[in-house]
Amino acid sequence: MRRSTSFTAALCVAVLGLGSALVGQGQRATIVMRSGEQHPALNIGYFDNRGLIVRTSFEQEPTLPIDQVAYIDFGGGSAPATVAGAPHAVVMKDGSVVPGTVTRIAHVSDDQSTPWNIAITTPSGPRTISSNDVARVYFATTPSPAVGTAGQVSGSGVEDMRVITMDGKQQWTPTGVTVRRGETLTIRASGDVTLSLNAGDTANPAGAARTDPASPMPQTPTGALIGRINNGRPFVIGATTQVAMPDSGQLFLGINDSSFSDNGGSFRVEVARPAGAIRR
Repeated sequence: MRRSTSFTAALCVAVLGLGSALVGQGQRATIVMRSGEQHPALNIGYFDNRGLIVRTSFEQEPTLPIDQVAYIDFGGGSAPATVAGAPHAVVMKDGSVVPGTVTRIAHVSDDQSTPWNIAITTPSGPRTISSNDVARVYFATTPSPAVGTAGQVSGSGVEDMRVITMDGKQQWTPTGVTVRRGETLTIRASGDVTLSLNAGDTANPAGAARTDPASPMPQTPTGALIGRINNGRPFVIGATTQVAMPDSGQLFLGINDSSFSDNGGSFRVEVARPAGAIRR
């Protein structure tokens, strides 16, 4: 099998002691640029802030300037992260966000089919996160209309509106909307998610006709649209409502369920901030 010159050079650097930063062909990754251009990747490498090496085929392996990369999608996220004061962010599969500076992505071992570790320097110190827990790694934490599935549009009387598609198999979805305590957002939701393999076990954003004691909000209908600020306490949203934000931080949207492996469907959610909204 013929290897590209750049890939051979990258391997030589690893052998010389700088370390490999390669994501194996057994892993799935898509590089999304700030322009909206996407690069499905067989292999990627990142170390020493020298740019992102992307193997797009066995013959092509461009190096992408890191300041032009929006995020690496590992198949678990949906909306852009907005993190004040942090150049990068790791979005976890549970919806939580780790802000900081990503310094390295490398395999756990020389076997490229193994998971990789993501090293990030956070405000509280260095941290290493397993790829098994990561949905996306953002290198540009300023939202852009071309980034992710949360479209950003403007309209009469609206300062900012985003349309977010929530996967029924994911409990928490970051919206990319940073809020302040007390400000009011208009949130409209539609669609249906299936809650199990049982026929007819579905929910719209208002929820199903039952509750789940193991869900984040046990007294709220199962499958209902809920929210939280950062990792705070959840609150009910439902189908169409104006919601006063209970805290300051990034808004996450959630599905009030306790098990997601057998779920399906999706919610479509519009999150609008009225023009001239007072933010305390």
